[in-house]
Amino acid sequence: MLIEDELKAIYLNYKIKEVLPFLIKLTPKEKKEAGAVLKKFLDKDWGHNSISMLTALACSNTQDQYESLVPGYYTVPVDLVDQLFQFYTPQWLGNSYSFLRNINYLKVLEWEHKGYLILNDEVCAGLLSESPGSGSTSEEILFTYPQTLDSHIWMLFRYNSDITTLYNGKNWKDIFKSLTSENKIERLRILQSCLDAVSLNFSKEHNIWFLEMFSYLEPGSHEILMFQDSLFSVFHAAQHSLFVPVLKILSPVITETDFKTDDFLNAVTPLADLRVKNILNTLLQTVEKILKNDPKHSEKICLFLLPVFLNNDAALQVKTARIITKYGDPDSHGIMEQLKFYKAFLLSDTAVLLEKFLPENGNNEELPTGRSEEPAVWHLPQPISAIQTLNDFIFFAPRVFTKNDPNDFDLFLDALMRFNTEINADHIVQLEPAFKAALKVKESTGMHHLYATFFIEYGLMKQEKGSPVLHEAKRQFPGLQNWPEKRTPLILKAYHQLLLGAFEILRQGKNLPLLSVPDHTPCWVDLRMLVDKLKIYIDQKTVPVPFDLQRALLRVRKNNLEESEKYARKQLPGDCFKWLEPVFDPEYYKNRYERAYLDGSFSRKQGTRKVYQRNDAEEITQLTVTIENKEISPEASLLDHLFNSYHAAYDHDLIRILYTAPCFSGAVFAKKYNETLSSAVYQYDIRTNTGFLDAWMSLDLPFQPVHYLFLSAAMLNKDKTFSGTAFEAVMYKIVSVDFDIPSLGIMIGEKISLGLAPAKRLTDGLAGFIGLSPGHNRAFEKLMISILTAIDHPVFNLKKILEMYYELLHLNQSETDHAVAAKLKEWQNENNLKKIIIKLKTNERKTL
Repeated sequence: MLIEDELKAIYLNYKIKEVLPFLIKLTPKEKKEAGAVLKKFLDKDWGHNSISMLTALACSNTQDQYESLVPGYYTVPVDLVDQLFQFYTPQWLGNSYSFLRNINYLKVLEWEHKGYLILNDEVCAGLLSESPGSGSTSEEILFTYPQTLDSHIWMLFRYNSDITTLYNGKNWKDIFKSLTSENKIERLRILQSCLDAVSLNFSKEHNIWFLEMFSYLEPGSHEILMFQDSLFSVFHAAQHSLFVPVLKILSPVITETDFKTDDFLNAVTPLADLRVKNILNTLLQTVEKILKNDPKHSEKICLFLLPVFLNNDAALQVKTARIITKYGDPDSHGIMEQLKFYKAFLLSDTAVLLEKFLPENGNNEELPTGRSEEPAVWHLPQPISAIQTLNDFIFFAPRVFTKNDPNDFDLFLDALMRFNTEINADHIVQLEPAFKAALKVKESTGMHHLYATFFIEYGLMKQEKGSPVLHEAKRQFPGLQNWPEKRTPLILKAYHQLLLGAFEILRQGKNLPLLSVPDHTPCWVDLRMLVDKLKIYIDQKTVPVPFDLQRALLRVRKNNLEESEKYARKQLPGDCFKWLEPVFDPEYYKNRYERAYLDGSFSRKQGTRKVYQRNDAEEITQLTVTIENKEISPEASLLDHLFNSYHAAYDHDLIRILYTAPCFSGAVFAKKYNETLSSAVYQYDIRTNTGFLDAWMSLDLPFQPVHYLFLSAAMLNKDKTFSGTAFEAVMYKIVSVDFDIPSLGIMIGEKISLGLAPAKRLTDGLAGFIGLSPGHNRAFEKLMISILTAIDHPVFNLKKILEMYYELLHLNQSETDHAVAAKLKEWQNENNLKKIIIKLKTNERKTL
């Protein structure tokens, strides 16, 4: 009987008693054939059972081959494997953790004792670490075979394993403590091994566990001193979470004679540069203990503590200042010189404490801020050059579908419309790389897919010889006319209509420019250039594509309107000049659309939404914008499509939609905010929102109420890139005359009150911008007033907001605002706020 037929008969009839005799008799060549049969049928019809597992074990020449045949299969018939190993054992067995982890550790040692395998050290560590969960007692695991305590147990410190896991109440910390207390293993070796394991840096969890075990063994002072050098080396680790445990371990011996104080101070010096509060607090406590015991180190300690002043936390700064004031020498030239570099970062109370270490005229010196008080420009518009030649167009075309940059397709379409009559069959062949790039877009969605569909339709229209690429594309893409689906957003349907109009111009063999192609970044259209293009349409007796003309008008930047109007009236006939009415008539859009859609003044409401997790539903708070989509007629304008479209758009599509009507972006912001930022849970699509905010700032337009709402959510977002972009935007805009500081502050205060974001995100984000310039400081004080008056109850970390407000009052030499004072009266009985409220009420700086 053939190997395939015999194996199938055994497997399909589950003849478990026949599988071992079958496997034992196989030659190496037959094993290879059986392995191929197993792989073939496992992929098609068979599932795993004991027969397939034993066959894979017997027929696999390598560990990788075995794992490819039985991935994730854990049920091992140990009694049958025992019998198989009497006749054949794979050479790779001792290195296969994936197989042996399904076997009892003691059973594996039995196989090793019988000579079936040589156990790999790393595999050994993994198996032993999991053994407390095997059902065997600790005594059985540790004392059945002498190699367990002689060598295996030390592998737990040399290799990554599951030593940190708790198994049915059993854990390795207790096991090690018991072994050392009974003198079954060497205590000092265990302590040293714990620190050696930390230096191997398996993972944050493992490193913390080994330090905890070092402490769990309760080392005495003499033992800590014995290992102090190894403990000092932990301060060079990348994981900051290790530093506090080591400082606590060292604390009892800090004042001992044999403690190497200089080595310790050298090791912990970099810690002062960190921004982690619990590390700095523990460090300050530790060095103060050293100074109390031996003041000779005061100069060195005072100097290395100075970087703590880069931290904006008032309590940390005050603690550091007290240590320097108490133990530092006021006449020390070194401290005074170095402190100058941190002077700009000293909070008001800290500066008072350190007054005798600062130059006499230090408080009156003007510090350079490096920033101007004038509003900065996020983006300077740059000219966008049109594609000049047909060869340039052929070279540029593939980029449109590989890069997917927002403006690329406009430049592409404009060039296509201008060079249309010049493009012949040879050029279509030269454009094949572009068609291939478009074909790769078949799995995408949105405008990218729409653009590819348009270009493929154009290629099919222009080709004279059959192109395999275009033939394949025709199968993969819908016809341009049929591109929209039932759920396609209205704004994409508007772009579809624009492309249908452009395609008709191309089909008619005309050469005309695209009206709405931007000529200045990021999306602006120059009115004079638009007039010149309209003249070309008039000369060719062609009516512009409606959505193309409307988009062009919406992209016109309204500067020098008086001169532009004179130019337009001179160049265009009277009936054609009416095309430009939306630009020159300030009431044009006001008479056609609801005010909220034009100026972004949508109302907002607090509500709840249900979040489902397994079988539980939780009500969470959300703050949403009141906006709805309405039915529109087939003849509706581009703005109707924009205002009433559900914007399930991502990345570049969202920016394209934003740049459709830059001055009327409120609806786009409202819907994107509702979709992704309205609650504290499920804030997603952050990369898109970051790019969206950056794209908006590049327009350099006045903020509308809905923009402030979006910006407030961005500032308080947990994603550092998104929130960082938002705080940068505030820094750029907050000193502008037209920036509505109270609106932003109220929206931030509302979110903090509703629990949509923690107050710490606000203070952490603003900390880097305090002290930029007097103008910024005054603006941030106004922002804090609005935030505090909008917070309707004491929230966690409210103290940090009040401390930042106090610091701004000092910088601006201001008094506490009356509205804030009323809030302070409401909060004066909150224990953690009493000190800062007293300071704000008196608004006096006191030596603490």
